[in-house]
Amino acid sequence: MAVVTKESSGPLNDPTWRDKLRAWWHGDDYVMRHMVQDFSTRPAQAPAEIPADVPLELPTIERWTPRRQQVVQRLFGDGFNQPGGEELMKTLTQPLGLNPNMSVTELGSGLGGMSRMLARDGLWVDAYEPDADLVMSATEIARSQGLRQRTNIKNLALDDISLKRKSIDVVLSKEGLMGVQDKRLLLAKLRAAMKPGGQLMLTDFLLTGPTDSRIYEVWWDREPVKPHLMTPEGLQAELESLNFIVCYIEDVSHELKEAVIESFGHYAADIKLLGKHANADERDWVISEGEHWAIRISAMDANIIRLYRIYCRVID
Repeated sequence: MAVVTKESSGPLNDPTWRDKLRAWWHGDDYVMRHMVQDFSTRPAQAPAEIPADVPLELPTIERWTPRRQQVVQRLFGDGFNQPGGEELMKTLTQPLGLNPNMSVTELGSGLGGMSRMLARDGLWVDAYEPDADLVMSATEIARSQGLRQRTNIKNLALDDISLKRKSIDVVLSKEGLMGVQDKRLLLAKLRAAMKPGGQLMLTDFLLTGPTDSRIYEVWWDREPVKPHLMTPEGLQAELESLNFIVCYIEDVSHELKEAVIESFGHYAADIKLLGKHANADERDWVISEGEHWAIRISAMDANIIRLYRIYCRVID
């Protein structure tokens, strides 16, 4: 097993997240390049009251509403609801030697970006996504791009997944497993479903620090789907107990952090340099999304959680 050395940085005496994000909105690049704050000294704040006559939909990360999907695609690219786009997806798929004869399953497919990328290369993909709104949109995007037949996207909680024995060559997941409650059961189902020579490649958040800190509490409270995390050592032990051959478990938190900074930076440049107009409603949605990612990155920089890439094989 290879574990990449973790990054670490201390807290900064900065304004609140919302103040920083609003400063970023107005062109201060410092904001997205220093997204760390020690929340242990930050008092809880009551939400501002919204006037009764305001008809706008309030920004949310609790649901994948049409407005939220529209905003995240402006941030992360058409057809993507997470930073990194196809560039980070290719870091998962390129080592696998994929070809159209392989049976591929994706877990937590979001708006279906990876499934469509593979479908364009001639592969057939079965994908599972717990959020019905994302599945509906992903299906429509695939249809509009002529890829619907090659991307079979199903709305199903990953805890409830059922797979045919020895039917899958490759299992992929990009940050799709954080909310799975019984990860050992899911891994056992995947192991039973994989053909001899099968490959498991995924990225997932793993627990690397204490759960009794203010930073952990703020991050956990902010996550719309409550996390159920394993440690890197615990995950390795579970995989090996199921007879997976663990090729590597490496820390790739820096890749996600760079993708977040790049996404928000490009959006800011688009607004500022190209003179495009964004109204106050879009600004508030973007700030809400930025706060969500900033808090995740704060937890990663504090070494409470880290993002790992895991690659395993099976022999029989």
